[in-house]
Amino acid sequence: MNALPQSLVHIPFGNEHPYEQEPIERTPRHPLAGQPVRLGVQAQPETAQVRVEWQVNGVPQTAITAQRLADRGGDERNAQYSGLWQAELPAQPDGANVVYSFVDDAGHETAQFEYKVVGWQDAPQLRLQWQQVKPGVWRGKLSDSAMGEVPLLLLRVEQLKGNHAETQRARLTFASPIDEAFYGFGERFNALDQRGQRVDVRCFEQYKTQYEGTRTYIPMPFFVSSRGYGLLVESLRYMAFDLAASAADTWTLEAETDENGTLEFVLYVNDDLLAITGMFCDYTGKPELPPDWAFGLWMSGNEWNSQARVVEEVNATLQHDIPATVLVIEAWSDEATFYIWNDAQYLPQMGAERFRYTDFTFPPDGKWTNPKAMIDWLHSLGIRIILWQVPAFKKADAPHAQHDADTAHFIESGYAVKDADGEPHRIRPFWFRGGMLWDVTNPDAREWWLGKRTYLLEDLHIDGFKTDGGEHLWGYDVQFADGRTGAELWNEYPLQYIKAYHEFAKQHNPDSLTFSRAGFTGAGRFPAHWAGDENSTWEAFRGSILAGLSAGISGVPFWGWDIGGFSGDIPSAELYLRAAAMAAFCPIMQYHAEYNAHQLPRRDRTPWNIAERTGDERVLPVFRKFVKLREQLMPYILKEAAHSAETGLPMMRALPLVYANDADCRAFPYQYLFGRDLLVVPVTEPGAETWRVYLPVGEWTDYWTGDRIEGGQVITRGVALDVIPVYARAAFTQTAHM
Repeated sequence: MNALPQSLVHIPFGNEHPYEQEPIERTPRHPLAGQPVRLGVQAQPETAQVRVEWQVNGVPQTAITAQRLADRGGDERNAQYSGLWQAELPAQPDGANVVYSFVDDAGHETAQFEYKVVGWQDAPQLRLQWQQVKPGVWRGKLSDSAMGEVPLLLLRVEQLKGNHAETQRARLTFASPIDEAFYGFGERFNALDQRGQRVDVRCFEQYKTQYEGTRTYIPMPFFVSSRGYGLLVESLRYMAFDLAASAADTWTLEAETDENGTLEFVLYVNDDLLAITGMFCDYTGKPELPPDWAFGLWMSGNEWNSQARVVEEVNATLQHDIPATVLVIEAWSDEATFYIWNDAQYLPQMGAERFRYTDFTFPPDGKWTNPKAMIDWLHSLGIRIILWQVPAFKKADAPHAQHDADTAHFIESGYAVKDADGEPHRIRPFWFRGGMLWDVTNPDAREWWLGKRTYLLEDLHIDGFKTDGGEHLWGYDVQFADGRTGAELWNEYPLQYIKAYHEFAKQHNPDSLTFSRAGFTGAGRFPAHWAGDENSTWEAFRGSILAGLSAGISGVPFWGWDIGGFSGDIPSAELYLRAAAMAAFCPIMQYHAEYNAHQLPRRDRTPWNIAERTGDERVLPVFRKFVKLREQLMPYILKEAAHSAETGLPMMRALPLVYANDADCRAFPYQYLFGRDLLVVPVTEPGAETWRVYLPVGEWTDYWTGDRIEGGQVITRGVALDVIPVYARAAFTQTAHM
């Protein structure tokens, strides 16, 4: 037969997308005992028949005729596919070795592909061995002997052993009373209590509608149980928690291990559930306190890609008396280097060299006519400037002298993340697809990459970086300079990338800040973070509140989101103002908007654009009211931020953790304490004129009216569009200024 791979295309692992599979893959990629296996292949249009020839443990089996599928289309990912065929191999027992190939009617044949079937096996000899290291903190690991008295009842241990890193797993099943709740797991948009969910730990760029599932930019293998314990699984690898989703009285951890089957834990025991987050941060590293300026209003829009536009928007915020302290510019750089201002003129340098600001000239008709003068002007107004970055080296669409020089040096110096064959790894997700990924584990690569950006801090005195992305890594066998693979770094990579920028910025400007979307265990050490991309919908608003609360439980206290969403058509005036009211009582208060090709009408989320677009005269005065209110609250906000940095406790505090003995709090997941003393009750549904509020036990004072109300009850309060229900505990001494 003629081996013509281009005639029949089958890629068993495809792009290794964490959640989706291409129609030319094997499903599942690593079959388990008892699972049938679906095989997809792409053939030439004229192909009339495709069959699968296969054998099990060396014994030939009857060939299986594949079925032709309708051509795939309708989206970017599948538009490339036509001539699709599919066959299914029957399930095999544990230990079976399957070899298969595709053959078409013209005699074309693929190479042979192979997989080993593995199955879960009971491992009764393995138990959890616990050792107390200090009061309330225990270290644990799988062992053939058990010891230690902890509030975890391990019912069963199973192992899965195979011939690939993904199939080296352990599965542990624990008893779970039906009223046990599970909080944390990093930033989660779907629920506050994850009971009944299957939550995995995989850093992933879920573009919008995150609330529809459990995918997240900031996963963490850490949770707090309502039973008075918190658990950290000390692993960088993939794992998933089945939280009473499959069985009502158990929860299960399925986790990849190393080749020795090692899995280690840290257990925190405390009746004060909120204190468990502090104990967790004691271990992973306390959050760093952002500079004071970070707690004012942040301005941003992805179409603010010229100096004239920046000046226009800043003048508008001054004109409307809406004070801001931070400006984020996303589209400031060219897309060839991501470190040179767009339209700057310069002589290209060798890839190893660095530019200074004086190496550039800026034409009067260019997008940026004098960046330094603009930044000095912003600073004179008390506005700090953050510039956008990603860790990706974009694939050029056309020759570009500086990009080509940088690319050559990048590859020759070994600064790229590599595939198993030693060639530079090419990014597989849709964002920056085909580009290269910066190997942040390589000290020389860090020095070179960040050195290209030194002039921004030394010459222009910018105030930090919006460290976007970080979720570009797919592939188990991708290689890093420190010897690790994608299986170990796909979660930690964004943390290492952000850490590098954080330390770089601090080295040149101690008052600087990074603002990041992705992260992993310990992300709070490198503030601040935001909740990523989302539409302007009420569902997204509710999901964002839950994301902030779960992030806080997971040690990320300095967090924000795009007020009213940033994508698609603008929010209604009502949604925008309800969202702004909540954001006034949020660690980071920011508005932002997605790129819209400069089409009119504008989709900016500035209050003046929302006012103009909606025709609602309330937008500007009400938005201004909440920004001014935040200014008045600044002494309290700064005090509570310092307390969060000192203790690791969140600024947005989920009520079920603060009032662990009050089960009624669970029915009000969108309420939270902002700091220690302000109860905030966002209005999360359209058309509301009144709103149900749950006041936990204690005495509360209505922030707006001064009325004192005894807690332990549900009350109904009027919620005009310029009011968000807020109640102060007795310890709060600052009064409202209406």
